[in-house]
Amino acid sequence: MSEKKTTIDINSIDLDNPELQKALQIIQFTHNSLFLTGKAGTGKSTFLRYISATTKKKHIILAPTGIAAINAGGSTLHSFFKLPFHPLVPNDTRYSARNLRGTMKYNGDKCKLLREVELIIIDEISMVRADIIDFIDKVLRIYNRNMREPFGGKQLLLVGDIYQLEPVLKEEDRRILQPYYPSSYFFDAKVFQDYPLVSIELNKVYRQTDPTFISILDHIRTNQVTDTDFNLINQRVNASLSPTENEGKEDFTITLSTKRDTVDWINNEGLDSLPGSPVMFQGEIKGEFPESSLPTPIELNLKVGAHIMFIKNDIERQWVNGTLVLSSE
Repeated sequence: MSEKKTTIDINSIDLDNPELQKALQIIQFTHNSLFLTGKAGTGKSTFLRYISATTKKKHIILAPTGIAAINAGGSTLHSFFKLPFHPLVPNDTRYSARNLRGTMKYNGDKCKLLREVELIIIDEISMVRADIIDFIDKVLRIYNRNMREPFGGKQLLLVGDIYQLEPVLKEEDRRILQPYYPSSYFFDAKVFQDYPLVSIELNKVYRQTDPTFISILDHIRTNQVTDTDFNLINQRVNASLSPTENEGKEDFTITLSTKRDTVDWINNEGLDSLPGSPVMFQGEIKGEFPESSLPTPIELNLKVGAHIMFIKNDIERQWVNGTLVLSSE
């Protein structure tokens, strides 16, 4: 339950944006659940943080993965609801209205929280499966003794872009869920057949200002890339640039890779090329958090002169996600 408000610059949100205005009114003055979507850079995360910092409703922030939960300042769905990692088919007797309490065994504090929470915020909703949404609906109805209203009468704010990330499913799990759901996406949950979601799409892009670049990003997002787009992207490629050519220069290149092993190898090679001995910083895990979900290695080796990229926003705005600094003594 978020009693402590997140520290943000509340003036950073564009309250003149009509879509944001409408979304704000729904959250503030109604009990309707809302799906807030939009392409990258349209202010979804800013709106989430603004609501968390200003709402008077008792709320929790959840996300489907550890890194998403860290970025949103909340907990994972699995840890909060004690979700099992297998598909949750509607006819599983372990989770029937009669047996659910005995199966889940929530403690008194969790039961109280489920009764008192008014707003449940779920970030990166595109990664959440339909069966998980129906399971959350069932849990909230039963623990609030309110079987008639969706989610036991609780308001949901679902934030995300279905064009960016989709639910990750093993093929065997997909086959199990296929008879019950037309797709694994959250919006195909059965609860939304009777209670359609209110949806608002944010359209104004704040992160970029170049209309050509925005157009290219939008075409990539919707799988409608043209030859013109490819040619414009390829004009930015400097094929002759290499690490040796860059050696000793103040600027450098950042390599994007699909594999962590590749990234680790590049980083280790760069670190080994610096003079001096590395200093190891040991991370600390508090509470229950899987080491596989850590956003950085638990042991971080650095040398003087190593470039460090921050992956989290500082509440005092000294740095943001993506800030680069040079390590010094």
